[in-house]
Amino acid sequence: MATFFKRKHKKGWNYFVQVRRKGIKTICKTFATRIEAKRWARQMETKLDRGDYSDYSEASKVTLGDLFKRYINEGKHKHKKGWRIEEYKVGTLLKDSITDTNLIRLSTKHISEFRDRRVMQVSPTTYNKDLSFISVVINTAMHDWGIYLPHNPCRLVKREKEPNPRDRILADDEYQRLMKACSSANRYLKPMINFSIETAIRKGELLAMHYEHINFEKRTLLIPETKTGKPRTIPLSPKAIQILQSQPRRLDGKVFPLSVDSLKAHWVRARKKAKLSGFRFHDLRRTACSLLFEKGLSVPSVQLISGHADPTVLLNTYTKLSAEKIALELEKVGNK
Repeated sequence: MATFFKRKHKKGWNYFVQVRRKGIKTICKTFATRIEAKRWARQMETKLDRGDYSDYSEASKVTLGDLFKRYINEGKHKHKKGWRIEEYKVGTLLKDSITDTNLIRLSTKHISEFRDRRVMQVSPTTYNKDLSFISVVINTAMHDWGIYLPHNPCRLVKREKEPNPRDRILADDEYQRLMKACSSANRYLKPMINFSIETAIRKGELLAMHYEHINFEKRTLLIPETKTGKPRTIPLSPKAIQILQSQPRRLDGKVFPLSVDSLKAHWVRARKKAKLSGFRFHDLRRTACSLLFEKGLSVPSVQLISGHADPTVLLNTYTKLSAEKIALELEKVGNK
């Protein structure tokens, strides 16, 4: 039932209403007139009679930006390996007007307008990641913080079509030019590039390598921290072992003692000197995966080395086989 309270304040009187049902959180609201208070109370009681117990009071008090700030302040992102990226993303999104939108009013219209603004600045892939992040924050509000919404509007918005995945790999002549350019660069750059091509290792994993993770007897490398959050052990080729054994031992145990910034600086200079157009350090990983397949390794074997959780991503994004080389292999098979 509904209970009404007439209350005096500085500018006059108002009417405070409470609608109570056993087992349901009390619903409260204040009105300027008794007529408005009674009308609202009747509407709430009708909703409760229909079994609709939704309470939008919390959602009406916060904006989307408030959710972003709470998500970061409570450390909801800290369990993720890329949590720093999410903090940066929040800082970027807070500059957009969508974060000023009241949560209860947030609709597909607001998200569509955000999309139109965002794709003017970033790629469709980045926008899709932004949309996924907004959806995660709203789900957290609904499931963890008890902020009721009828639905998550992000799930009703169509994602942008993303461009085809990169297919850039290192050609034979480009490899020779790159090695020549590395001869005058930092002494660690050349072995790091070759080790990356031999193992398909990620850049962060490469920089974090320590000798204590290498088993020279079994020819394996333990990678304790990976992108997927699960450690993995990869086999090492004879050339990879040779590269590791040729490096000077350091007291700190690191194999390649470069920072992210120093590696980037040395890489950019060498790439420019080698005249490699549109080639990134991460493309060495695609080059490595493609070479592993050309050596005859199976999908599970390459997946074990590369650490891809989804073989579809490995095949569609990180593999580019040479049609000419496969034609030669088919010719050899046909001549047998």
